[in-house]
Amino acid sequence: MVHFYEETVKNTKLKSTLVFNDLAQIIRLEKESPSRSKSFSWNSYYDIDDIYGYVQNMSVTYPEWTELVIGGESYEGRQIKGLRINTPEGREGKPVIFIESGIHAREWITPATTTYFINQLLTSEDPDIVTLRNQFDWRIFPSVNPDGYHYSYTRDRMWRKTRSKSGNGCYGADPNRNWDYNWLKHGANDRPCDYQIYGGSKPFSEIETRTLSAYISGIENLLGYIAFHADAQMLLVPYSDSAEHSDNYDDLVRIGNKSLQYGYKVNGAKYDGPASAAELLYKASGGSMDWVRFALGTPLVYTYELRGYYFHWPPQLIYQQGDEVTQMMLGLAQGSKDLGYLK
Repeated sequence: MVHFYEETVKNTKLKSTLVFNDLAQIIRLEKESPSRSKSFSWNSYYDIDDIYGYVQNMSVTYPEWTELVIGGESYEGRQIKGLRINTPEGREGKPVIFIESGIHAREWITPATTTYFINQLLTSEDPDIVTLRNQFDWRIFPSVNPDGYHYSYTRDRMWRKTRSKSGNGCYGADPNRNWDYNWLKHGANDRPCDYQIYGGSKPFSEIETRTLSAYISGIENLLGYIAFHADAQMLLVPYSDSAEHSDNYDDLVRIGNKSLQYGYKVNGAKYDGPASAAELLYKASGGSMDWVRFALGTPLVYTYELRGYYFHWPPQLIYQQGDEVTQMMLGLAQGSKDLGYLK
């Protein structure tokens, strides 16, 4: 097979680059890190039950600050579990920040980073992080595609979609092409067997997006919606499928730049943007960020494309991106305050 591939590349005068010499070994190392702890930690990647177990355990460990919340359900019957962090300081009427992570199953660094950020909010004694914790009513969901994540973890590392079954026997739809905003207009298709970007049979055909959108719609005082993806290393703002900008685009860029400046100080990692996906990446319709901005009018809406290489990030370095994201959230809060979005 390798010989055939090399001959084909040579005969067609193409260029090829070896990305991983042994992908199976990479996958084993992701799940079997030598420093893997029996308890939940940030030097290994964990399956969905462990991730949700961590979230539930935090709600028990910090009962005065936290609450286990259910944002929806999945095709295979899993609850979409998240953690609400709302400390007593100024509890009534706080602005809400919603964090969505893991909507694409194979982007393992996003649930890992999100749980790291949860841990920072709950345990850090850094005065700035304590202020960040108290400043908002947080709703944080480490994996909003639990079926897809579990399948990626146990069967197909590159799986991206949900696990719903189409009439022709193919599985899954891209849950970030299934929201009711310009559905199927750009960057998606109507072919159920497409491995990547099948947009579903209709907007909100997937129970994950349908139930999660209902939960989000019921949140009062929603100031910010943040989605974590991997691994384009950029910061995106609405709208993703055209040159049209949201009415507060300039503010989003200024706040986003502040966020990236804070993150850069941690590891010197430079992110592209802030700008729309249509300008920086490619046109894509039917995404959660655009729907939240358009349908709900949420003021501060961002997608952070974290770092990585073909959806791999070394488990022993999860903390690096966790620290970056924590600082990015501090920068986001400061930038929002500077422009009057926070009192």
